[in-house]
Amino acid sequence: MKKIISVLLVLTIVLSALFASFTLAKAATYIDYGDWMLEVNDDNTYYIGGYTGTDTELEFPEKANGKTIKGVSSHFFDNCETDITAVVIPDSFTIIGAYAFSGCAALESVNIPSSLTKIGNMAFSGCSSLNNIDFSSADSASQIPYGCFSGCSSLSSIVLPEKLTSIGDYAFSNSALQSIDIPDSVTSIGSYSFNRCSTLTDVTLSNGLVSIGEGAFYYASSLTSIYVPISVSSIGLYAFYPMALQNDGSMAIDCYAGTYAAQYAYENFLNYTASDFVKGDADNNGVTNIRDVTYIQLYRADLYEIGTDPKTIDRVDVTGDYKVTIRDATQIQLFRAGLIDSL
Repeated sequence: MKKIISVLLVLTIVLSALFASFTLAKAATYIDYGDWMLEVNDDNTYYIGGYTGTDTELEFPEKANGKTIKGVSSHFFDNCETDITAVVIPDSFTIIGAYAFSGCAALESVNIPSSLTKIGNMAFSGCSSLNNIDFSSADSASQIPYGCFSGCSSLSSIVLPEKLTSIGDYAFSNSALQSIDIPDSVTSIGSYSFNRCSTLTDVTLSNGLVSIGEGAFYYASSLTSIYVPISVSSIGLYAFYPMALQNDGSMAIDCYAGTYAAQYAYENFLNYTASDFVKGDADNNGVTNIRDVTYIQLYRADLYEIGTDPKTIDRVDVTGDYKVTIRDATQIQLFRAGLIDSL
């Protein structure tokens, strides 16, 4: 009997907590503003909550009733009565909510404002007509979140902001990306983020990258090579499956010997090439000496081409800023003069 009472007591507590959470989560309040539906939050801020007109090319209003509109609410497209083909978002908008344009299959173009600070999960998932995105001006947006562009089967290119720090799980899964250049600010790539991106042929991973999630490039079947930087210290299972399997051989992981990437490839029976790593070796002859100082100086004077690809940067950059500068030349000089112990 006591056991039954205890179970009932636990259930009562759980149900009470659930009831409290539901009562705290108030339904959104909407007001009409011409053809627009505005979502009004508890703090009386406005978000675009829907569209009831017939236009297919939309330019969102910046203000309503004398107030600046903050962004696009979650599930915006659920409250639309037309198939949107183009969207112009004002520079004042800071948020694009979760699922805002999810399933908007006719959407072909959208601008990402420089004011954007946050984009929600699945915001553009299933936008099968969206063909390119320029994110470069949104320097305050730190993440491409979960499933943001998943299922965007026409999305062939995207330009990422230089201050981006992470790419979320399934972010570009089943998209039509052909190439992507990941900025050095990005430290993590989530699980299955480029899952089944079958047209992806060129990936530049960031020099500051630390982790690559499980299945990140799972069945990215057009990839033939990918350089994994020396900064990477974690790679999930099936990250390059099955293209890099030794019995498949359609892809090779490019890396330096002695790095985590080389160890991962070896332990997981992946096809890989591991070059010898000599830090500061600007002329790539296997040693670091005063010639490398000269080559770096000539490079900075635009008289010699070293290269700006991540593999070259990893080798030549000795100061850890992911750039080739005069500071690197100075460090090599100090090393050769015996004034510092190592590079």
